[in-house]
Amino acid sequence: MDKKLTLLTWPDYISSQTLQQFEAEFGVPVELAIVPSAVELVEQMQTPVPDVDVLVPPDYAVRKLGAQGRLLNLDHTLLPNLEHLEARFFQSRAHDPETHVSVIKDWGTTGFMYRTDMIYETPESWADFWRLAEKLSGRVTVLDSPGEVIGAALKMRGQSYNASSPDALASARDDLSQLKPHLLAFETNYKPLLVSGKADLSLGWNGDVAALIAQGIPIRYVLPSEGSQIWEDDWAIAADAPHPDIAHTFINFVLRPEIAAQEAHYTRYATGNHSGKALLDEEMRDDPSTYPPPELLAKLEYGMPFEADGQRRREQLWSEVRG
Repeated sequence: MDKKLTLLTWPDYISSQTLQQFEAEFGVPVELAIVPSAVELVEQMQTPVPDVDVLVPPDYAVRKLGAQGRLLNLDHTLLPNLEHLEARFFQSRAHDPETHVSVIKDWGTTGFMYRTDMIYETPESWADFWRLAEKLSGRVTVLDSPGEVIGAALKMRGQSYNASSPDALASARDDLSQLKPHLLAFETNYKPLLVSGKADLSLGWNGDVAALIAQGIPIRYVLPSEGSQIWEDDWAIAADAPHPDIAHTFINFVLRPEIAAQEAHYTRYATGNHSGKALLDEEMRDDPSTYPPPELLAKLEYGMPFEADGQRRREQLWSEVRG
């Protein structure tokens, strides 16, 4: 049987041009296995025979799947293009410090965005988000995701994004209780609501702003001054990949600077490939919503796992807020 590469990812997260170039150069067809979110990606990887070569897990899923032995230890000798990565995305990532089982694809931040044709001020903080939500009651969305929503409330009060103590969560509970009556929806697919004008203010991810602007929506992204989340999506190889050799070839291919730059143009997220970043146009490289200034970057935190009691407390809080 002829070899192929099966790539498990979600919709519109890799350029068709990248796939065509790989297929043309290596003579290996790429079959996309599309799932709607990271939750389903993890679930598929936990099936007895996922039949996946390469996958695109977020940082927390790398930690989870790696601990379960579902990701292959990478052979760095087959990945010479690792030399193009920024040092901080190669040696010091909290979820995979030595890049044993994953390689950065792209990274971004969680903040909020608003329609500038409906909001005529310049919010800069989570406190501003809460204040505007009351003014725009019924036209506000937050992600249907506990980490981001609870994290926003915690950062607003100067707490860690990952705080889980009873006192910190009690304060977050009060703030989220004040916010909830003003929400239109808990919605991860919030872009259509901003496009239609049903929502004017949304808690979400920086890369979505470029897609909205491309549709002609007057929108601005805010990385709040109190700090927020930095997240990372990675390339990884399934532990029982049918074609691990081709999988390594594919990852080394997408680490080429010109391919990394091409992908950054396509997704509009930040690349961890410093050689690829150098190929981007000045407007993209200097866009603070994609590459935050150092003073804001220093206030960003990765989402981290919680000890059992902290996890239970955060799950209880989310149940109360979401219910």
